[in-house]
Order: sequence, then C-alpha cells, then structure tokens
Amino acid sequence: MFFLYLADRKSETGGLMGKQGCVLQDYEVRRIVSLLASTYMTIPEIAQRLGCSRSAVVSINRKFQVRDYAGHRSTWNVSPAYKQESELYA
Repeated sequence: MFFLYLADRKSETGGLMGKQGCVLQDYEVRRIVSLLASTYMTIPEIAQRLGCSRSAVVSINRKFQVRDYAGHRSTWNVSPAYKQESELYA
C-alpha cells in the first residue's frame, strides 16, 4: 500500500498542521501511474476521476518519476521507461 501521511501536530500558534492522509490501494497507485504515463489528462483530472486529492497524484508522480514538468504546469515529458511501456499497449 502507498501511504500519504501528514502528521497531526500543533504549530507554534497552537493550531493543527496537516492531518492523516488517505490510503491508496496498490491497484489505485498502478492506475494513477498508468494514467500519468499514457494519457494527456492533467493532475486535477486524474485526481477527480479516481476520487483522490491532487497532492496524492503529485506524490505518486514524484515517487515513480513518470512525468517531468521541468518547472511548467501545463506541459510535461513522460519518462523514457514509461514511454516505452505505454507504446506497447497502444
């Protein structure tokens, strides 16, 4: 399982910082990686489709290094390893 976790702790001002994250099943993580590699869907579109947060999709992309945004928000390059994999299924 892939855990997204932000610890519950008090900030210096006394408020709570963050909360427990969601737990994604392995098949959900694989689906997100697949969508990142093989579609032109944006991160918000993938998050909405799978019912998770945008930060969860970003974290998975960062962990698996599927897309490289090179400092841009709307353009990206798919990692060569994932590009070859997605071409096998096309």
